[in-house]
Amino acid sequence: MPIAVTVTIVIYRNTAFLMTNPYITPMEITPARKWALTQIVYQDILDEIDEHFHTLNVEYMPIKGAYLICSGLAEKMSERRICDIDILIHEKDMQKTSDYFAGLENTELRMYYKYNYRPTESIFYYSIAEAKVLLEIHMLLNFPERFVLPTDDLFSRSRPGNGRLRLPSPEDSLLIFLCHIQSHMPFEFRNTYLEEINLLVSQEGFSWEKFWDLSPSTGIEPFIYFTLRLYQKKYHCTINTPTNYLYSDLLVKKFSLQWFEQLPQWARRVFFDLPFVRRPVWLLFYKLFHNKKQN
Repeated sequence: MPIAVTVTIVIYRNTAFLMTNPYITPMEITPARKWALTQIVYQDILDEIDEHFHTLNVEYMPIKGAYLICSGLAEKMSERRICDIDILIHEKDMQKTSDYFAGLENTELRMYYKYNYRPTESIFYYSIAEAKVLLEIHMLLNFPERFVLPTDDLFSRSRPGNGRLRLPSPEDSLLIFLCHIQSHMPFEFRNTYLEEINLLVSQEGFSWEKFWDLSPSTGIEPFIYFTLRLYQKKYHCTINTPTNYLYSDLLVKKFSLQWFEQLPQWARRVFFDLPFVRRPVWLLFYKLFHNKKQN
């Protein structure tokens, strides 16, 4: 093998390992540079995954960070941390798809959906070069007690990509991201969240009117309002919201990243999780039961 090719392969393998680990940033690589290299590695993985879904003849939808890369929007972000690849499929395809990926030589099954504490997703380690990337295949984004985004509805409004690829509508891509933020509020609020919102609302064809028509069905409109008010505050823009929420407005006035990061996790759950989910009592008892089961 020519020396130049060998060197290129070694560099790629090392790059793949570093760029797929969100918690390692070599001192000589800036976060922006790491994000640029990460996109290259993850695009290669997504290209391979696309071939697998073509073989399966199964429609699939990349969401969150995977959507940014597939749609080309990732290039417009200054930096972003990506921890996994999230793929949404129809419920009817879940068992076939999970069994197929579990049988690949370069995957390692971490959790089969039927035995997962969240029985709506199968999780794999997907290997490429020297890296292992978490691949999460969902038939539902989360428990409906937290928020509602029916998979079939998302696919019915989606845009066609190449082959079996479907891309969420511009409005749904924002709804998916806001619901994702809500589910992570007890743990983090990344400094790139508002930049990503700005990118998603700037997509061609995005309509605030369509977005506000869809948002009430999620069951977490007060949280959506809260997050978009933070976005509005940072970018000094005007968003015509259908209604106001007093608690959300109070949190916006108090909120800062420094204040949020100083809060213990229980306080984040009290302020940002339980008041906003669809069924807070269910969530509280579920968390208590799950924690007890783990211990």
